[in-house]
Order: sequence, then structure tokens, then C-alpha cells
Amino acid sequence: MKRRIGPITLLALAAPALCAAQGPPGQPPVMVGMGVVASPSPYAGVSSNLTPVPVVNLDLGRFKLRGIQAQYRLWGDRDFRLEAVARPRFQSFRAEDSPALAGMETRRRTAEAGLQLTRRLGPWRLRAQGVTDLLGRHDGQEVSVEVTYRLGGRRLSVSPGAGMEWASGPFVDYYYGVRPEEARAGRPAYTGTAAWNPYVALVGRARLTGRWGLFAYLRHSWLDDAITDSPIVDRSTSYSGILAISYAFGGGQQRGK
Repeated sequence: MKRRIGPITLLALAAPALCAAQGPPGQPPVMVGMGVVASPSPYAGVSSNLTPVPVVNLDLGRFKLRGIQAQYRLWGDRDFRLEAVARPRFQSFRAEDSPALAGMETRRRTAEAGLQLTRRLGPWRLRAQGVTDLLGRHDGQEVSVEVTYRLGGRRLSVSPGAGMEWASGPFVDYYYGVRPEEARAGRPAYTGTAAWNPYVALVGRARLTGRWGLFAYLRHSWLDDAITDSPIVDRSTSYSGILAISYAFGGGQQRGK
């Protein structure tokens, strides 16, 4: 099976949007559903496709599960809070994934954890998150800051947003670097350095009936030269998206903000 940034990792990227999709206190605590993900790989020669994925949204007060990201509130309330977060990172590749990766050592998946600070001001929402590698794979960190603005009402809403991601040198070098022993003709050795990747995103939510809902997430990123200069990368931008339908269990009927 070809490995890439992939659908499951995209659920972690969409976790803040899934969190924003929550309504006021008293909303059903469990939402489950199925979605379709499009998330092309930046690696040369690795194909992309549409992948069905499960979607889970769980709210147990201080503890929440958004996609595959677990969150635990350490301080604050709904409008201003600090949370501990943990998530797997499924980004990986093997030499057999593409001729361009032949002879490369496998880059492995990992788990990451850190902190997330969220501030709501009316329709505005500001989020800052920082995570670090827990398993000694890339031994790096990733920090992101994002702002979104919600338009619409309870039945239908759209939230455009923009953000910036910083990936540390060890992170970029692990996933995009080429070690001296991996160098080949047409694939020189490459040492990755820290990268800044700006992005824009759009979240859409619709209540179809009392408990059924529709969720969409689109994101377009511009990759830093520290990534695109790698000989195993053939894209300068990255786009991804999720379209999912969900059903709410427990509590009252699903409702919007």
C-alpha cells in the first residue's frame, strides 16, 4: 500500500475545524459518520486518490476527540482555553512507493503531543498549537497559528480561515531530506531545514435533519523552499479536502452555534 501524507493525517489537520463545528453546551456528545478524503502526496511519483474514512467527534466535558486528535482542557472555558493535545502522524513512505524513492530508507509514522490555545471573539476564532515528536522518529516540532471567521447560522455556516505552519529542521529533514547514502544519479543528498508553510482553509457545515449533518473541509497550502527544493518532492503547493456526513447520538437534537 502506498504511503503518503494521506487521509488519516488530514483528519488531524481538520481537528480544529471539527472542534469549531460543535454547537453550544447540551449538544449530543457523540457524532459519528463517514467521509471521503482527497489528499495528494508531495512526493514525486506517488499517486493520489479518493479514500473513504470514518469520522468521530466525541465530547466528554474536559476530554474531547476530534477526528484522531485527543484534547484535554487544562484551563479556561469554551471561549478561552488551554488544552493538551495528542495525535498520531501517519505521514510516511517506503522505497517501493515510487521509482523516485527507490533506495530510500523508510520514513515511519509517529505520535505527537503538545499544547493548544484557543480564543473565541464572537464569530472570530484564533488557535495556536505546538506539538513535538514522542517516538523519536523525526525528533522535531510543528507549530501552527490559525484564524477563522464564521458566517451563517445554526442550519448552515461557512468559516473561511488562514494560517501559518512552522516545521522544525529535524522534521523537514526526516520526511523530505535525502541522506548521503541514499543519493543517486538525479537525486543528490539534501538536508532539510525549518520551513514556513502558509495556508488558507474553508469549513462548511449544514444540518440536514435533526441529527444528521454534513461537514466539508478544504485546505490549500504553499510549501516552503526548504521542502520544494528536495529532489523527492515534485509539488510547490498542496491541497486537501474532506466531505463527510455524520449522525449525532445522545442528548438533544443536533444544533448549531
